[in-house]
Amino acid sequence: MWFLPILLLTASSPSRAQPPDVDAEAPVVVPAVQVNDRHDAALERVLRSGCRDGLPDVRALAADPDVPWAPTVARLCDDILSQDAGPPGGAPTIDETASANEGRGRLVLWSSLYGIWLGIATDALFGVDGTRSAIVPPMIGLAAALGASLLVTADHPLTTGQAWTIISGLDYATVDGALWGAGLGLSAKGVVGSAIATSAVATGAAVWVAASQRPKAGDIELVRSSMLWGTTGGLLGLAAAAPSNSSSRTAWLGGAIAIDLSLALGIGLADQFDLSRNRVLIIDAGAIGGGLAGFGISWLIVGGPNASGRAVAGGSLAGLVAGISVAAIATRHLDSRAGEARALPYPALIGRAADGHWSFSLPRPDRVLTPAGTRPAGASLAAVGGLF
Repeated sequence: MWFLPILLLTASSPSRAQPPDVDAEAPVVVPAVQVNDRHDAALERVLRSGCRDGLPDVRALAADPDVPWAPTVARLCDDILSQDAGPPGGAPTIDETASANEGRGRLVLWSSLYGIWLGIATDALFGVDGTRSAIVPPMIGLAAALGASLLVTADHPLTTGQAWTIISGLDYATVDGALWGAGLGLSAKGVVGSAIATSAVATGAAVWVAASQRPKAGDIELVRSSMLWGTTGGLLGLAAAAPSNSSSRTAWLGGAIAIDLSLALGIGLADQFDLSRNRVLIIDAGAIGGGLAGFGISWLIVGGPNASGRAVAGGSLAGLVAGISVAAIATRHLDSRAGEARALPYPALIGRAADGHWSFSLPRPDRVLTPAGTRPAGASLAAVGGLF
């Protein structure tokens, strides 16, 4: 790091007599206080910059027996910089901070809910009548799904990403199958059967992906969000553009196509972008806020209760897209590993990080010693500093 001091605050000091002439051949003795101040300045410099500035000076002091801390600081700084360098090729990655079995509870919960759904679906498929008889299949489904999920995950640890991958095969595939069944004009039992069939196939594929690919939580969350908002956007688009005499089958079929296309889009986005689950959830919040704002504004503009359904659907769709876009742009630096380096207190009013990002800080002024190095005579404050 280089610094360009532009402000020098010099403390007033009493006048003193000029030092006597020194023989040119006499050895120059450097006061111990001045040497210690230089050592402290080198240590302060490397600590304040997070080992990114002044490290060569610390390495040079490592051979000095009077500076016992220099070898340790140099070694630790080398370790820190090697970790911050990231994987070969310089591609930033999102660390999976969850434990190896963080996803077990999630999978057990959603499997239990899916077991209840299978019980209800069994009632619908077989026409179970009577309250007492109808309650038995959901109870059996819950017990079977709960026991099976606990037994399987006891010996096979699951990360959060793996758990959500399998859960997506349970819930989104069920919705997809139901939409296709309704869009194709199947009966109520046919819709339920289609939902069960697609979820069974998709869950098997999801288990294979979770075991072989081990997707991260951010990747699968991006895929799930793509399916959610893609399907919502597709239905809103149909409501805004479809003819007024369109049948409900058109809407269900459009939703089924939208969820499948959104699945492909989400997989492509997850392959190209490395997003954390936190960032995706923030973008989801932007989608909710934008869609609600679009709905409310269009509702107020076009006449409230008498508003046109197409206008409200179009406004909601526009708000949804705007909310996703704004949230994605606003969080573009959230997952950057370099963001940690930018937060370091650079000893300058305006600091430049190694990635070219400029930021402001309030550094502590550096002391300026007297020529003899015996006491402070003032202070200097760097206005601009950076890494290049």
